[in-house]
Amino acid sequence: MAENRKNLLISLIGVIAVGVIITGIVLYLFGHNPQFKSLFAGMEVPGADSLAVESEAVLAQKMEFTGKVSMWIFIFITLLQLAALWVGYAVVSTIRSSCDPVKLKLRSLDNAEVFFDVPLYFGLFGTVSAFLVMTFSPQSSRLIAYSSTLIGIIFSLLLRLTMQYPLRRNLVRLDALEEAGEAK
Repeated sequence: MAENRKNLLISLIGVIAVGVIITGIVLYLFGHNPQFKSLFAGMEVPGADSLAVESEAVLAQKMEFTGKVSMWIFIFITLLQLAALWVGYAVVSTIRSSCDPVKLKLRSLDNAEVFFDVPLYFGLFGTVSAFLVMTFSPQSSRLIAYSSTLIGIIFSLLLRLTMQYPLRRNLVRLDALEEAGEAK
């Protein structure tokens, strides 16, 4: 059990490190790469009417602020999904390493089903959040909506295909072997 906790702690530290690296890369690219920044700040050219009302400097400040807000929403949702991936991993690892009987492990795995969908829910949360951003920046709202949904789908599939399915397959096999052994 201590080994499992140590592995979970190491994986948590790894996930936090990945989150810090992702945040650092996004912040760096936002500050140093105009093409990357334009994904969040947008490149919509205001109409002549709005230029008459507001100066170009004010519009640039608004676009900069909108871009930063969009970028932070993107980072937040990505980190939420990364955390959901780790929680799913931790739940499956705990079930796998428990000393419970096979039938109880199978029931625990069935009960843990919700953790495999959490990345999808966070992706949906990102899509809904993008609708809020849409009033300020349609371009960045599309980026947030599409990327959060895509990341959610990918992380959910990773959890199901690499963690849930192999464990369930193994537990079903062990359960069948136990039942066959009891029947003899």
